[in-house]
Amino acid sequence: MRRFVLSLLAIVASIVCANAQITANDWLTQLRSSLGSSYAWNITVATAGEEFSGHYMVDGDAYYLTLGVMEVYSDGKLRYEINNARKEVTEDRVNLKAVDLLTNPTRAFNFVDKEYTIIIKERTVLGVVLKLVPKDPDMDLTEIILNLEKRGSLVIPTKLKYSYDDEAITISLLPLSMADKRLPRWNKERYRGYDIVSFL
Repeated sequence: MRRFVLSLLAIVASIVCANAQITANDWLTQLRSSLGSSYAWNITVATAGEEFSGHYMVDGDAYYLTLGVMEVYSDGKLRYEINNARKEVTEDRVNLKAVDLLTNPTRAFNFVDKEYTIIIKERTVLGVVLKLVPKDPDMDLTEIILNLEKRGSLVIPTKLKYSYDDEAITISLLPLSMADKRLPRWNKERYRGYDIVSFL
């Protein structure tokens, strides 16, 4: 038993040592490489006193997101946000500058050091916690905390925390297989009878 425990500790120590050699930008590069152009996640979004569950899928520039009574479809240019409780569809152009997962999932992990000061806040046995501070003072975001884990050859995100001046939003992520799934596409006929609010 003692030998087993010592062997286990040695393995953990070697993983921690290997992780210590990887820089913040290396982690982000491995993350983008691991994600590729198509991926999907179950998500739980927590704000002050509220929590919502759903999932999202990304395929290139297009995505589909569901959260509580809300759904969002996008082809990368236009965005259709559906409130099923109010039977309302809001159509608008995609905000290409947005980087948060709920507004523009396709850019949620496209962090570059030209836009952020990126540091390693904490190293864990399985991965790392990164702190990203926007360099643009006009951004609504004040900081992003990103939890990453190394699983085999892949690096995956497990948690995102967006901090603003007056609130914080935490998103927990659990990967979904895309093998047997097709990205849902916007179909106006499916929401016949819904009110349309257009900003186009």
